Amino acid sequence: MANKKVVFAELLLVVVTIIWGLGFPITKIAVNMGYGASTIMVGRFVTASLLLTAIYYKKLKLINKTILKYGIITGVFLFFGFYFQTLGNVYTTPSKNGFITQLNIVFVPFLYYLFFKKKVDRYNVISVLVAVSGMFLLSFDKTGFSGINIGDFFTFICAIMVALHVVAASFYQKKYDFDPALFVIINIYASMVLSVIFMLIFDTFPKIVLFDLWPLLFLGVLNTAFGFLVQSYALKISLPTRISLIVALESVFAVIGSVLIIGEILTIQIVIGGFLIISGLIITELKPFKKTEFKKI
Repeated sequence: MANKKVVFAELLLVVVTIIWGLGFPITKIAVNMGYGASTIMVGRFVTASLLLTAIYYKKLKLINKTILKYGIITGVFLFFGFYFQTLGNVYTTPSKNGFITQLNIVFVPFLYYLFFKKKVDRYNVISVLVAVSGMFLLSFDKTGFSGINIGDFFTFICAIMVALHVVAASFYQKKYDFDPALFVIINIYASMVLSVIFMLIFDTFPKIVLFDLWPLLFLGVLNTAFGFLVQSYALKISLPTRISLIVALESVFAVIGSVLIIGEILTIQIVIGGFLIISGLIITELKPFKKTEFKKI
C-alpha cells in the first residue's frame, strides 16, 4: 500500500511538473495580452489564496506569532522568486526562462553553507560549474554573448530568490515543526499582499474581456494552489532526491510547451545549454561520481 501511495504521489507530481512547465508559455501569453508582471502575480496569488483558504480554513485558527513571522519572511522570498521569473518572461523566451529558473536547485547547497555552515561537497561545485556554463551558452550567438538580455538577468535573480525560499522554508519548518499546509498558506498570503502593492505601484490594469482571465486562472488554480498541495503531499511520502529530479523536468516541459503553444523556435544553443543545466541538477542530486572517479580523493 505504501508503495502504491508513493507511486501515486510521484505520478501526481509529474502532472504538476508538466503544468509548471506549461506555465512559462502561458505566462508569455498573459504578457502579450497586456498584463504587467505584478498583475499576473495578483491573479496567481489571489486565486491560490482563495482556494487554499477554502480547503484549509479550519487550520487558520492555529496561526500564531511564530508561524506568522517566519511564514511572512519566506513568503517575501517566494514573492520575489515568482516576480522576477514573471518579469524575466516579459523580456526573454519561455524556454530560457524555464532553464535559468532551474539553477535554484544548484544554488541551495551554497546558501545552506552561507547561512547554516552546512558543508558543500565537490559535487555541488561541479554542478554549479556545469549548470552556469549552460546558462551562459543559452545566451551565446555568433557575435558572442550578445544574446543575453535583461530578462535572463531577472530570471537569474529569480533562481537565487527561489533558492533562498527553499532554504528558509526548510530551516524554519524543521526548527519549529510548522504545519506544512498552514505555513504554505501564510507564504501565499504574504505573496498576495506584495503582489497587490506592486500592481498598484507599477502596473496599469489592461482593458480585458472575461475570457482573457484564463491565463491568470490557470496560473492561480493549477500552477500555484494545486501545485503546492501536490508538492507538499509528495514531500511527505517520497524521497526529496526523487522529488527534485521530477521537478527538474519542469524546464523540459517549458520548452515543449513553448514550441507547441506559442511556436517558439529552438536554437542549438538553447538545446545544449538546457542539457548542461539539467546535467548540473542531476549531479547535485545524485552525485554520480561518488563511488568511481572521486573515491580516492
